Amino acid sequence: MIAIFKGASLDNQGQHRRHDPRYRCSGAVEISQHGKRWGWGRINEISHGGCYIEIEHPLPAGTELQLRFTIADCELEIGAKVASADPTIGMGMEFMAVSEEQEVKLVEILGKVAVDNAPPEVEEHPQPARSTVRITPAAAPAILAKIIKHMNEKGVLTRQELAEIVKSSISV
Repeated sequence: MIAIFKGASLDNQGQHRRHDPRYRCSGAVEISQHGKRWGWGRINEISHGGCYIEIEHPLPAGTELQLRFTIADCELEIGAKVASADPTIGMGMEFMAVSEEQEVKLVEILGKVAVDNAPPEVEEHPQPARSTVRITPAAAPAILAKIIKHMNEKGVLTRQELAEIVKSSISV
């Protein structure tokens, strides 16, 4: 085994302090306990020390599990412990002892998702002037439906994408 990684700790004020940068990602995770499949969840963030799994019925903090997931076309099977549980939302996981092979795969995943999470390059041309757009009650449901569809597909919505959705849905 190579090391045991700590995902977060408490500072002097009792606030969580992250040791490793977290990256947004998306991937299904199979959760096993004592060699038996316990359930499935969805990973939405990952770091060198752990990940966050969206799951309706999280397990209590301290529960040790085995995770198997694929993110950025890389599969990883790794031991983890529940670090935090948010009822009906998910659970924060802390990776346990990591072998050299797991470390290589984890670093590969982090390298790929870090590129996907890189901030966009700074635009050199000025932003167009903002105009006031009035959204009518009749147009609101269609706009909301487009926003939800976009978020489900991409997980993030930029100001520019929001403006395009609104403009395409109403008459200016």
